[in-house]
Amino acid sequence: MAVTPTSGRSRALQLGAELREARKRAGMTVARLADALGYHHSTISRWERGESTPSEADTAAVLAILGITGEERDHVVDLARHDDIHDWVAPGIGRQLAALIEYERIAHTITEVAPLLIPGLLQTREYASSIMLGAGMSRGQAEQGAVVRLGRQHVLTRRTPVNFVAIIGELAVRHPACDNDAMVEQLHHLLTMAKRPNIDIRILPFDAHYTPALEGQFVLLQFHRDKPVVQLQSYWSASMITNVRAVQSYQNAVDSIRRKALSPEESATLIEEILKDMEKAA
Repeated sequence: MAVTPTSGRSRALQLGAELREARKRAGMTVARLADALGYHHSTISRWERGESTPSEADTAAVLAILGITGEERDHVVDLARHDDIHDWVAPGIGRQLAALIEYERIAHTITEVAPLLIPGLLQTREYASSIMLGAGMSRGQAEQGAVVRLGRQHVLTRRTPVNFVAIIGELAVRHPACDNDAMVEQLHHLLTMAKRPNIDIRILPFDAHYTPALEGQFVLLQFHRDKPVVQLQSYWSASMITNVRAVQSYQNAVDSIRRKALSPEESATLIEEILKDMEKAA
């Protein structure tokens, strides 16, 4: 069974992340899976890291060994098909979480446009769990989700951190999606993170009128060796966009939105003013 080399790694990374998560859920080691397939363990490792892409037949064989069937099997096998349709729409945010974490790990710059909520990479634990509870998760699910979200934030503070640009709608900081105490903590955290040289926080004010940010939240991930990708999120689904023209339109949108956003200094001043009002109300 042949291994298909990748030219652009976007789909390979998505597929690798899915296979790795499926293997871990099945409680199987890389070595055991490799033995079952008749491959060297390094081949499986390369697949999971997105350094090479298994063929459709290899992917189906892996899923059979792991006991993955039904809709999930179809979804993963589809990622292994090498055609010109690269965009990936998945019901359930968790279906793309593994791929997003891998993208964040290898990106050199992440830009998030967040008109209504604080970006996940900047959320405090209390803020994250509050919005997850509001979305209908159980207390246990919300706590677990918040822990995962905070774990992702390591990319901002590691020895060679990713550059992060957060363009946040004024509504997200002025009208909290959680209780007052949690929002006070969240705004303090934003001001602290904004002092890091690799983090650029800009507020998009109410009087900016129309910008593409009004169309919804998105994340642009850029890499040193690979083409950029965009992730879109809605309430209960996510889309990974890798089509070159589509991604370019989002890059243009970022430029347009940034021009109407406040500077980092002006943004910090606005956050401080809102914070003072919230602390008085506490």
